Amino acid sequence: MNAAAKQTVFRHFTYGLYALTVKREGDEHGITANWVSQASFDPPMVVVAVESTSKMIEMIRDARHFAISVLHEGQRELADKLGRGSAGASPRLKGIKTKPGPISGVPVLAEALGWVECRVVATLPSGDHTLVLGEVVEAGVEHEGAQPLTLQESGLKYSG
Repeated sequence: MNAAAKQTVFRHFTYGLYALTVKREGDEHGITANWVSQASFDPPMVVVAVESTSKMIEMIRDARHFAISVLHEGQRELADKLGRGSAGASPRLKGIKTKPGPISGVPVLAEALGWVECRVVATLPSGDHTLVLGEVVEAGVEHEGAQPLTLQESGLKYSG
């Protein structure tokens, strides 16, 4: 395989930046995610890819719920903060304004563009990541009219 060509093509894929959050036994954790997609209209479902070695994937499996908050273009620094070392156990949500999701209590970012709260339907190993399929059980809009932050606009890099 032409590794340089693969990397170039992958970097042309359009990705948004999101905060993936979870709460397990009082422990709240969040990471930046960018491999997120809607997977079904009815029932509404999303899929997100999470590094298989991260603390996040264990927490999601145990908690059975997670949230995805859509970051807006003014949240570049937040994306960077949540993106550092996802395998670690640092309290990255400390100092970030969150509120509990109405169904499971999972934290959602109160200043994000919007969010979805999800119930885990399935997980599937996928190379060095695990795909998490979630049924959307609630959603909210915090900043209507704001523009979503994209990976390209942020200047961050995350591709093979």
